[in-house]
This record gives sequence, C-alpha cells and structure tokens, in this order.
Amino acid sequence: MSSLLMVRQGMLSGRRLVSAARPRGHLRMDSISRHEQLLRVFHLVDLLFGARRPLTIEEIKRALCDRGVIDEMSDKNIRRDVDFLAKFGYAVKRSKQRTPRGTTCQAWSIEPGRGKGELSSPAVSLPELLSLVVAREFLAPLAGTFYWRGIGQLLAKVEAIATPQLLDYVDKHRQGLVVHPQRGAAKYGSRMLTAINRAILGSLELAIRYQGLADDAPKRIVVEPEALVVYDGSVYVAGYRVPGRRASAAGDGGIRFFKLDRIVDAKPSARRFTRRGVPVDALLADSITLFRSADPPRRYRLRIDAARARWAREKPFHPRQQVADAGDGGIIVEIERAWDDEMLPQLLALGEHVEVLEPEDMRDRLLESARRIAAKYMCHHLRSFEESYVEQ
Repeated sequence: MSSLLMVRQGMLSGRRLVSAARPRGHLRMDSISRHEQLLRVFHLVDLLFGARRPLTIEEIKRALCDRGVIDEMSDKNIRRDVDFLAKFGYAVKRSKQRTPRGTTCQAWSIEPGRGKGELSSPAVSLPELLSLVVAREFLAPLAGTFYWRGIGQLLAKVEAIATPQLLDYVDKHRQGLVVHPQRGAAKYGSRMLTAINRAILGSLELAIRYQGLADDAPKRIVVEPEALVVYDGSVYVAGYRVPGRRASAAGDGGIRFFKLDRIVDAKPSARRFTRRGVPVDALLADSITLFRSADPPRRYRLRIDAARARWAREKPFHPRQQVADAGDGGIIVEIERAWDDEMLPQLLALGEHVEVLEPEDMRDRLLESARRIAAKYMCHHLRSFEESYVEQ
C-alpha cells in the first residue's frame, strides 16, 4: 500500500469515526475540516520529501501559504498534521534548529523508512520508463502547475534507480517520438491552480476575474466549479455561473468553460454549493469541442465523399458517430445527438465534400451561408470585371 493511499484511508477512517460519534449538525463542518487537512497533509508530504534540511513550523506555514493551501493557521494544527504523518507510517524525525535570534525551535524531516521507501521501486522496465517520459510531454499544457512538477519529480525518482544503460536506451527511443507542439514557458501559476482545485474538491464557490475576448477589462464572475478540462492545449474551468444579487441569472444556467489563460485571479469563498448529478465528461459526450447549448441536440445524417471519407473515419468527425459505406467510396455518417451551432462550422469546413441529409432545415442554413460567402467573392469578381472593362 502506498504512503499517500495510507494517508487517504486514514482520513476516511477518521471521518467515519467522527461521523458516528457526533450529531448530524457537525457533519458538514467535519467534511470541510477533513478535506482541508487532507489537502495540507498531501502538500506537507511533498514539502518534507523535497526539503534538503529539516523544516520549522514557520517555514512549513510559509510554504503552504505560498502554494495557496492556507491563509493562516495555528502552530498547533501544523503539529497535528506532522503527528498524523508519523501515525500512518512516515518516518518523521524531530530535531532542534537555531533561529536567527539565537533561540532554538523544533524542526521536522522525513528519514528513510517505510514512508520514503515505498516511493521507490526495485526495478523499472524500458516500456515503463519510456511511457512515463512520453506522458510528461503530453502534460505540456499543464507546464508550471503542480501536475507538471509532480510528474517531473516522479520521473526523477524513477531515473535515480534506473541503470545508466537503460537511461541511454530511453533517450535514443525518445528521438523517435515527437510531441507537437512543444511546450513553451509555464502558462499557469501554481497558486491559482491550487486555489481552483481547492474550490473543486471542497465544492466551494469560486470568485474569478475573467478577461473575455470582447471585454475591455476583467469582470468579476462567481462560479460553481465542477472540474478542470484540458482541451486543445489549454486548460478550462468547467462550472456553472452564479447570478449576482442585483441581476437575473446569466444565460441559460448551463455549464460554462472558462479558459484559464483569461482568468486574472481566482479565490475560493466559504460558500458551499451542491454538485449537479451529471459529471462534466458525460455532458461533453455529445460535443465535438467544448460546447453546450440550451437547445436540445438533434439527429444528423451526412454523406461525405471519397475525398474526405478516410479523414472522417480517422478524426472522427463526432465522438459518437456511426459510419456506413455509401458504395461509391464515400460514407454515410449518422450522429444521434449533435448541436446545430457546433455542427455548422464543422460542415462549412468540409465544403463541397459533405452533404447534409438530415435535418432538412440545416440544409437551408448551409445554403444561406454559402450564398453569403459566394456574394463576397462574386462582388470582388464583378468589380474586377468592371475595372478591366473601363480600362478597355
């Protein structure tokens, strides 16, 4: 059993004991406090494992504050968290450390023992190490976050126990696999990601300042965050917008996706919300992109010619499409649930290579769009013809 799993199971066991001993009025507060302690403990494990020397209470508090895990906390609670690690198998060592004022104070570190030993593996195979290296490249959209640092730290630990020959072999294999585009500089701050994750895991309303593409300045929006979504190289906060006190509900009350690049600031509140019954991945099951509409999705039947048939099979055109051969090299694509406003740009991108068989009114929308597009080019050609006629 891994050490982090021991921490989690210990927290869950403690929650069951407390729930049985206290009246129902305490259950919500217990849930909040247990979640916050679990979050602190995970970060505390990371801090003590990564420290080169024992850490004092003040250093631990400062590091947790910098990560956005806490705003303020008593020394007593920090000591309880350290005792919690020792109780569940971590070899926590207490020592004395001299302060700048010349006094002494307690400091903690994790010595090699059961807790630290379990994070090592006696052997690593080539496929395992190579897969881990490649997985890190696929996490490039999360560069700068604790997800990125976490897999980097894990990779460093695995490389520490791998043989030099194995590492050389992996390096040669890496040249045969290119992940494009390559990651750039870190896009997201760890403090902001920690705050957002805290709100998601604790079901807390999240106040964000969001710079929309059409906005001159960031706007304050309160969101009930459900999950982080990684899509097309960017990270989004999926959640439901909370209407302001003076305004009616914005939009249709459906789920929204807030691009992390446009979030200037994020701060969890103390106000809790009740999660919806449908998870985010289920809501996206009928989407080609990150799209939801208040209108119900509809059934589509498309004929795609031979020039784009293979592309439509490989992409695929829609995650739930059903494909049948049309007999002339083309295919018939059937989609049970799709939204018109999401399908329209996808169909226009295929141009003359696609024909909408159902629904009938979408054929009319495409025809109208094609007329407007043709008018732009037709006017251009008419002007060119008139100019050449005048010159003659």
